[in-house]
Amino acid sequence: MVLATIPGAFQTELLGGALCALFIVIWVIFLLIAIWVYRDAESRGMSGVLWLIVVLLFGIIGLIIYLVVRKDKVQPMMTQPYGQPPWQPPPSGGMPPPSGPAPPAQMTCRNCGSPLAPGATFCGKCGAKV
Repeated sequence: MVLATIPGAFQTELLGGALCALFIVIWVIFLLIAIWVYRDAESRGMSGVLWLIVVLLFGIIGLIIYLVVRKDKVQPMMTQPYGQPPWQPPPSGGMPPPSGPAPPAQMTCRNCGSPLAPGATFCGKCGAKV
């Protein structure tokens, strides 16, 4: 073994340095997990700061609690591309909407031009056949 050939004091320093590096790596991973919890909680409509504090204070237990109680992710609704106004129905433009079939046009006599009653076969003014 390589450590067996290194003198005792230097061996302790090497082991202490490796242990310190290990703690730093674990701390960085823990910090990245805490940041992920914050961002994930915010994206789910929860308080990211609260869950960040819980994970920082309680460690892996806080992470497990967060994973158990977190809400389902809300899917964003369809949005318009940037710069386009949302769809709106066309304005009525003053014209009333059509209401059923149009009434039949008023018939007039071909001979004298006077208006005829609906369903008339003869003109009431001149007596001409319609």
